[in-house]
Amino acid sequence: MDAVLNVNISQQFHQWYETFRYTFMNMGSRFGYQQDEIKDIIDQFFLDLLEKKINPASIQNPQAYLSTAFRRKLIDHHRKHSKVQLLTVRTDDECRAQVSIQDTIEQMEANIELINAIRKAYKKLPARCRKVINLKYYQNLTTEKIALQTGLSKRSVYNNLFEGIKLLREEMNHVSPGIHIAALLSSLTFVMLLG
Repeated sequence: MDAVLNVNISQQFHQWYETFRYTFMNMGSRFGYQQDEIKDIIDQFFLDLLEKKINPASIQNPQAYLSTAFRRKLIDHHRKHSKVQLLTVRTDDECRAQVSIQDTIEQMEANIELINAIRKAYKKLPARCRKVINLKYYQNLTTEKIALQTGLSKRSVYNNLFEGIKLLREEMNHVSPGIHIAALLSSLTFVMLLG
């Protein structure tokens, strides 16, 4: 009986893979990933879902569930990749000649302007959006834990996260067009650390 159930689950995930693959390809390209890289991320995403042994019948809205989970996967992938790049850059910089002081000052000024713009955009958000974004990206709480802590429903938490990120994106597009949302959320965590 378990073997039949596992086959049905596998078939359902394969059907979802075929149905949402192109949607996820587009989503990944909007995050700035190359086509080969996004294909690997999609494949790994569905393998991870299979390993979790989630019963497809328990998912009421597969499109919303999978899109949200995949978006989170992209953000997590970006964070992980950013950390690896930072370590690589530091190692490469140690081997190179010293960067000019003028270049360093210009880069610091650009970073300070971006950080101030992110801080300003964050402060413009409604309090409820700031609270759930803080809990999600600074304290790394799940949607369920945020709902328990705030007394909001999971749907309200999700809606506030969505609205807050949308408003941040709109505000930041005026300041830094083309900034990737994953980079924005990573920077926002840094901004919240600074206060």
